[in-house]
Amino acid sequence: MTQYILGNGSIAKMGEYRDGRIALVVDARVLNALGLDDLLYHGILHNAEYQVICDVDKEPTMEMIEAAIPKIQEYAPKHIVAIGGGSVMDAAKALWLFYELPYYTWEKAFAMYAVEPFPGKATLTVIPTTSGTGSETTGCAVVKDREKKKRMILSDEILPTLAIMDFDLLKSLPPKTIAYSGTDALAHAIEAATSALASTFVRMVCCEAAVTLIKELPPSMAGDMAAREQVHIAATMAGAGINNAITGMAHGMDCAGGDFNLPHGLVTGMLLPYTMRYLMPNSFYGEVAERLGIMGEDGQAKLVDRIFAMYRGIGMPLTLKQAGVDEAAYLSKIPSYVERAKADANIQCAPKQPTDAEMETLFRQFYYGI
Repeated sequence: MTQYILGNGSIAKMGEYRDGRIALVVDARVLNALGLDDLLYHGILHNAEYQVICDVDKEPTMEMIEAAIPKIQEYAPKHIVAIGGGSVMDAAKALWLFYELPYYTWEKAFAMYAVEPFPGKATLTVIPTTSGTGSETTGCAVVKDREKKKRMILSDEILPTLAIMDFDLLKSLPPKTIAYSGTDALAHAIEAATSALASTFVRMVCCEAAVTLIKELPPSMAGDMAAREQVHIAATMAGAGINNAITGMAHGMDCAGGDFNLPHGLVTGMLLPYTMRYLMPNSFYGEVAERLGIMGEDGQAKLVDRIFAMYRGIGMPLTLKQAGVDEAAYLSKIPSYVERAKADANIQCAPKQPTDAEMETLFRQFYYGI
């Protein structure tokens, strides 16, 4: 189980790692943007034995991981530390797996919940610099294969050992990052709670996360640091939800993201209210609406309207057309998207199973709106 340390300046915890080598997985651009280079390398890690094993500047791919595997195996660290967003944490999890199990193949790694127990060569500490993916609390790592399709490593073995939630790292977040990661977290919370795998525990945790995100994301965008702290924690809670109950239709139908080079959080967040409208009525939507003071028989519809209104307020595109996706290219891909979505476990665990015609309608709504 992952342990958590929360608070301003909590990244200093890394200064205690003096008992072995530290392998760093980072996004150098993020470290520079946050002004962390000097603090990290000349302050916290001063006199520590460390090496940057992988600089993750995009979503992790097989090729990226394969290039770093020999480095981490040769360096033989006792601690692996990931500092960055979801892509950095996912890359670190994959590298941890191939360091612990050097004889593993990709196909063995992608076998769902079948990864062998780790011998315990290293621990994994993750320090998220964004508030959305929830990767700091999940046993999931997303890696693009050689055909640029997303594959998942799913195993409790890759649950981070420690997550450091340092609120100071949130001060310089760009507005788009806050919007896209925050709406991705909202999708995690709402979809995990409505999954066929959801327990009462998941619903309760995700209800709190969803309400917090809807309330606090707009002031977080406006620079309210107290709100950013709340969003950061809520995103982690939503991550715990998907770790126990999977996601849903918005994630299962996010095919356009990879094809049109759109951020994952933008796409899943944008699709969420469309899929919610399709899935209504749902008792969980009613719970969230009531917690937000939205009452009446049409409370669930009003909740969806409030999410759309929040998106407008924080500058989120409401359609793929607004996001700049080419119309002809997108429409031509819808038949293949329907086939891909039908096979997706996130949709198979949704509270309602769409027909091919309903999915085609939804894919068109994603582009044009309702």
